[in-house]
Amino acid sequence: MTLNEEKEKKEEFLDGLANGLQVLQIYASGVPALTMQDVADRLNVTRAAARRILLTLEKLGYVSQAGRQFSVTPKVLDLGYAYFATMKLPQLARAAMRQVADTLGETCSLGVLDREDVVFLAREDAPKPFRLDLSVGSRLPAYPHSLGRVLLSGLDDAALDAYLQSVELKRLTPVTTVSRPALRKLIKQVRNDGYCISVSELVDGFAGVAVPLHRHDGRMVAGLSVSLVLGSRKASELESACLPVLLRAAERIRSMMPRSE
Repeated sequence: MTLNEEKEKKEEFLDGLANGLQVLQIYASGVPALTMQDVADRLNVTRAAARRILLTLEKLGYVSQAGRQFSVTPKVLDLGYAYFATMKLPQLARAAMRQVADTLGETCSLGVLDREDVVFLAREDAPKPFRLDLSVGSRLPAYPHSLGRVLLSGLDDAALDAYLQSVELKRLTPVTTVSRPALRKLIKQVRNDGYCISVSELVDGFAGVAVPLHRHDGRMVAGLSVSLVLGSRKASELESACLPVLLRAAERIRSMMPRSE
């Protein structure tokens, strides 16, 4: 890249917009309120810049001020729902997912890959006393998750290499795969098998079974999974019990997708 190209890119980058989005991401991480000094410290900007960011967000209705504290407002939900509302897939998948949840008595999830995370677009819960407390828009790391590995298996080799080079692999349980060569092998096995079973890698004692959702042209657009407490069951039992139900649901959803998309 030439110096002129670098200069043009720098001129096109809006620091204020980037900082405002970073503040919303801080709220999204679970922080209920921020002061101007909090924002200045977290974003490494001046207090005056932090004040402009927060007052702009307040003017737009995304935060409200009470004394020194700025709290997020329900209007931020519009950002996510506007995105989801443009997507037909959650609506198309709802009935099939409900059938999976009712048939298996387990939570069924629909998700896509966003950089290094699985983002959940829809969930149908079963009345279980123990389940992962997740909602639409929640994120989980892709590498230890059955749904994440299915989605990663849809990447081409170059994209998978880039992911494996950049992702931080943390040992979340005693059996989480944190070796990059081992993870690559597992993901390629998922690509060959067309499904994934993950046991106790994300949360000890929990398992997941996932399958891809393909368009009519064969491109993977999302993944479908069930998550459950493992108990005394073995992976082979999960495969025989859950996989046929998920595959039928995936085919039902695919059949409803417009062929032109």
